[in-house]
Amino acid sequence: MYTQTYSQEVVNLHTHSFYCGHGSGQVSEYAQAAVDQGLALLGFTEHCPVPDSRWSRSRMSYEQMALYEQDVKAVQQQNLLTILTGYECDYLEQYQGYYEELKTKTDYLICAIHDLSFDSRREYSVFWNTLTKEDLGLYTDLYCKALQSGLFLFGAHPDVFAYNYHTWDDEARACSKAIIECAASSGVALEINTNGMRKRKVKTADGERYAYPVLPFWELASEYPVQVVTNSDAHKPAEIRAGQDKAFALAEQVGITYASYALVDGRIALL
Repeated sequence: MYTQTYSQEVVNLHTHSFYCGHGSGQVSEYAQAAVDQGLALLGFTEHCPVPDSRWSRSRMSYEQMALYEQDVKAVQQQNLLTILTGYECDYLEQYQGYYEELKTKTDYLICAIHDLSFDSRREYSVFWNTLTKEDLGLYTDLYCKALQSGLFLFGAHPDVFAYNYHTWDDEARACSKAIIECAASSGVALEINTNGMRKRKVKTADGERYAYPVLPFWELASEYPVQVVTNSDAHKPAEIRAGQDKAFALAEQVGITYASYALVDGRIALL
């Protein structure tokens, strides 16, 4: 058995290229940027398409998956650094079997909730709509089901609801607590995502803040035995390590220690 370990400082496992439809840059350009920025482990996680074309406006087509995977494999063979193939999956229970099969063909999957609609003809995005308390409850329910599915290495930007829910009230705290407790009990890590630091700042009654990560969420997370990782969620090569220093400062501020990774005979796991 061969094991290689990686500390969080040299890892980014949340990366998008032009394949995602709202990013830019070739897979090879991200790999070179990762080497230039001192990374040792890079994972690609294009938004996962599904056979019925749900969410098609914000990700590659189902037919492009093979080409994406071939592109990553070609760059892997250049041996610039360790590169993994993954997907970022929006979770709905009807796709459980599809994602289970996909997991056997890729190195890892991560989960996220971007939309709150069960109607494939209508996307109700957390980025395009002001969220209500009811929306926040639905978000939490979907996120917890994803964490409990047994499919995912970590949950991406769990506090993304704060992009369009601007009050840290009892509802936000209760929903955050539920997600954190679910992650801890399911053994799935949660991600401090620095892409929200690059978006427009949110104006609240308490002043401006990042769209996400949201400090109270991570203060609450520090009270639980939940594993935490951080990634840039890069959508262009120059972002491959963007915000890492800020993410480490945030973790230190709230008392969080980042998890490390292990590749055990080529399979990724958290330490």
